[in-house]
Amino acid sequence: MRGRGTLFWILLAALVGFGLFQVKYKVQTLENDLRRLNANITAEQEQLHVLRAEWAYLNHPLRLEELSARHLLLRRPTIDQIRALNTIPHRTEISPPSPLTDEAGR
Repeated sequence: MRGRGTLFWILLAALVGFGLFQVKYKVQTLENDLRRLNANITAEQEQLHVLRAEWAYLNHPLRLEELSARHLLLRRPTIDQIRALNTIPHRTEISPPSPLTDEAGR
């Protein structure tokens, strides 16, 4: 009877030791994954910071004004381009297409 009890406790200790061994390596694997994910998050945050700084530079009003002056060739409107609203011709009324015809009128 005493031999069975001793064998039971030895087997139980071995199982608990094996279980602790498995848990230890599982925790180490999870910690490595966590460390890797935190490094990825930090790298992404740094990249986001760089992109925000670049966006701020690219959208700076003085830079945009200089680019528009160089590439768009915009000019100020002249006085002869300005008209009174009542001098603009009205559109002629167009009847909606019939449901039986398509847009080309067929």
